[in-house]
Amino acid sequence: MPAELAFGITAAARPDHARLGSELERLGYPELWVNDNRRGDGIATVASISPATRALRFGIGVVALSEHSVPAIVERLSAVDLPLDRLTLGIGSGSSASLDLVRDGATELRRLQPGLPIAIAAVGPRMARLAGEMADTVVANWALPNRLSFVAERIAEGAAAADRPAPRLVAYVRTAVGARAVDRLRAEMDRYARSGGHYARAFAAQAGRPVGIAVESGDPSELAAALAPYRSVVDTLVVRGLPSEDDVDGWLRIASLAAGVDLSGDGRR
Repeated sequence: MPAELAFGITAAARPDHARLGSELERLGYPELWVNDNRRGDGIATVASISPATRALRFGIGVVALSEHSVPAIVERLSAVDLPLDRLTLGIGSGSSASLDLVRDGATELRRLQPGLPIAIAAVGPRMARLAGEMADTVVANWALPNRLSFVAERIAEGAAAADRPAPRLVAYVRTAVGARAVDRLRAEMDRYARSGGHYARAFAAQAGRPVGIAVESGDPSELAAALAPYRSVVDTLVVRGLPSEDDVDGWLRIASLAAGVDLSGDGRR
């Protein structure tokens, strides 16, 4: 059965988030993931979107533990009105690449925020095994389908070592459509490659093609075909929109096409 299709945005921009949430629900999306980084606050963004939604689930993907302590994360959660029953909180090593930091952070979060599902970001095999041991969800990023299968195997190893079921595997796939889609995807790859060694190593291990999806035609059937190999190897596939402008209209254009709806009628934005 193909993976559940979710949508993802950056928290860098602050457009009409309320409209985004309600429109994603109308399109049938069950879940929205929001980045959290120096460019924008993912927790605050979810808080601005959620009031206009009824059942949409949310994921924070992810808070860097190298930048934010666990008590500070809990304080951020308590400072806004969030639907905690619909939220998965993602954490990652950030610039540290430290397994111990993530292990200790996840343990402390379970103590301070009991009952809240925790996701761990895993780029490399050691973090994937750790995530398999203790996470509710594992977030994979910048990975082609064969790399995702490799990550899933490492997650299963960690879960087996801990004698527990394997957690849900969520994968972000950067998705650009329309004119200059390939350029937008490559620019995003370059930005991440400069941000940390673990991303650069992941790209080097997958050399030869862009890691993500670029559909210049904007054809929903072409986009569905490009998404299909990813959907066959994960539990949830997050279509992380890369529009020409990070705004609601741009995100909804990609979300609609991924859901099989061509809003323009001619396949082009």
